[in-house]
Amino acid sequence: MSIDPHSFASTLQSLRSQRRLSKSALARMVGVTTTCVWNWEEGNTEPRDDNLLALSKALDVPAAYLQFGAREPEMGECDPAKLPNALHEVIASAKVQIAKIAGIDPSKVKVSLDY
Repeated sequence: MSIDPHSFASTLQSLRSQRRLSKSALARMVGVTTTCVWNWEEGNTEPRDDNLLALSKALDVPAAYLQFGAREPEMGECDPAKLPNALHEVIASAKVQIAKIAGIDPSKVKVSLDY
């Protein structure tokens, strides 16, 4: 996964604050320790893909919003080297959303992409 740690950290801090969540409350929602959330907000570490998706669900924003900062990049703005990771995040986020609507586990959702 490719995350700008400073952009991610500030976006995470801002969203958590806007939702009036403590670090420990967000940690419980995501299933990690408070120290883990603290490290993400300080830019010391990056979340794994599953934690990024859990954060996006807890904060009710697309994973790409957390990953890329204030806005999602336009396709023409993506560095080709980062495109596979960006696609992975979009597909993973879509799987979670589809599973939520269908009332099934995300691991049961299969997405096919032709391009």
